[in-house]
Amino acid sequence: MLKTRKIICLFFILFLLLSSVCLATNTDSATQENLSFIGTDLYLANNDTVIDKIVDGNVFVYGQNVTIKNDIFGDLFVFANNLTIENTATISGNIFAYASSFTVNGKVSDIYALAQNFTLSENAIIYRDLKLYTDNCTINGPIEKNAYIAANTINFKNNVEGLVKGNLNYTSGNEANIPEKAVTGEVNFTQVKNEQLSANQIIKLYVASFVNVFAYAVIVILLVINLAPKAADKLTYCLSKRPFITAGVGILSIILIPIIAILALVTGLLLYLGIALLATYILMLSITISILGIAVGNYFANKLKNKTKAKTILLSFASVTVIWLLQLVPYIGTYVSTFTVVFGLGLILFALFSKKSANNTTEVQTENN
Repeated sequence: MLKTRKIICLFFILFLLLSSVCLATNTDSATQENLSFIGTDLYLANNDTVIDKIVDGNVFVYGQNVTIKNDIFGDLFVFANNLTIENTATISGNIFAYASSFTVNGKVSDIYALAQNFTLSENAIIYRDLKLYTDNCTINGPIEKNAYIAANTINFKNNVEGLVKGNLNYTSGNEANIPEKAVTGEVNFTQVKNEQLSANQIIKLYVASFVNVFAYAVIVILLVINLAPKAADKLTYCLSKRPFITAGVGILSIILIPIIAILALVTGLLLYLGIALLATYILMLSITISILGIAVGNYFANKLKNKTKAKTILLSFASVTVIWLLQLVPYIGTYVSTFTVVFGLGLILFALFSKKSANNTTEVQTENN
């Protein structure tokens, strides 16, 4: 139990440390932090981030709400819920952004963005190209060169000539209503067709999905039970006897692992660690249903009078199948999928670091008989 507490405390400490981060590539920026000018690359991670200083370098930002109020002479990399470039800001380099809402009021160079809603205000200017994937796009200000847009809806300000000085290439389900002379160059439209699948096609897709999931689960289950015989009992113990700790570890791992990996990647200090951490995270996500299936299957195998390895494996297969089917049920499927990911990750990490394997295996089996 002591080691479990240490692990949980470590997760909370890391969370507090990463909730507000401001890094720089050398000590000069630290001494210039309270000035109006930062002469190096800037790394920020905070819930609400406002950049009101001139930055002579690249900026890497992660946060809920990010607002740029001053000039940046390098590239801007943003991962945020709401991103706003104010009219007092000029971004000389490229903007690489992933945001739910992205509003540009200032002057920028190239934009490469993935956003749910994108707005280019009438006082804003994009001096070069706009490359955008979005749900809703509003263009009220000028784009000096070309625009490449994939969107459900595209809106242009009426009675304004030359909003796009170059060519407009856009992809959408329906052709947009583009005002006359709003685009100086050529307009190229590619329509996305929403095809209605037949009942047979839908069934084939579900069957193919199940075959892929089940085949992968078979490999994982056989490897775990044969190569680590005590792992099944440890997983069952964590799920049945320590469900709250398991869920807590799972939730924290979902939040912290991507943040740590992204920080390692963007700072460049631990590049290979970040890549390895992301790869491990993706691998763990891919086996969550298999791990949860082993824990559940072994739980029911413990209730049998004559428990064998074969029965544990078969019940694990059955558990994976039931979990997969429950994920397809409307309304509750989302909750089952969330439960699978949270407890799957929690089981992997908690069982990996827990010492209570041999003793608890006996305890679980004794209580179930």
